[in-house]
Amino acid sequence: MMIFWGIILGLPMMAYGGVLAAKPQYIRLFNERFATSRGVAVALAIIAWALTARELDIIGIDVFDKLLKRFPGELWILAAVLAYLTIIWMPKHLSVRALTAILMLFPASLFRTTRLLVPQSGVALVHIFVIFAYICAVIGMYGMFYPWRLEKGMALTIRRDNIARIFGGAIAFLGTLLFVCGFAV
Repeated sequence: MMIFWGIILGLPMMAYGGVLAAKPQYIRLFNERFATSRGVAVALAIIAWALTARELDIIGIDVFDKLLKRFPGELWILAAVLAYLTIIWMPKHLSVRALTAILMLFPASLFRTTRLLVPQSGVALVHIFVIFAYICAVIGMYGMFYPWRLEKGMALTIRRDNIARIFGGAIAFLGTLLFVCGFAV
């Protein structure tokens, strides 16, 4: 299962970071289009609400279960309605907001795998995934409330080619590290 996480987390970061390091102007254009794309925003919002429903379905907290599981499929209907309302009421910055929602939600699924692999004592390669997941969750929480700041911060970071290349190299390195560790764990 860690191979899956290594591929799913590492490959996109390797690609994004590699292109940013080689051709920063392409990533600037990509980020601009990503932030304004209605199709991407809709798709990511639906995925984010589906992940939310899935987590609420399996989390096993009695209070949530009493409220959200009164009849079969209630969570999924609620997720569909909330996805629709989010899309029509929050179109501005929705791509970034939905992506950061996914960043906030995926660690729960990752932790179900990593908790089985963490050693009793000491440090293991799986800890790289755990640390990365916590960082993603923090970025996700911040981005849910302030997506325009993430957009502006990223634009400022990659504005100059030299800094963009260094940042891209760091992202590509982290992606490669996750990819390799996924196969090594």
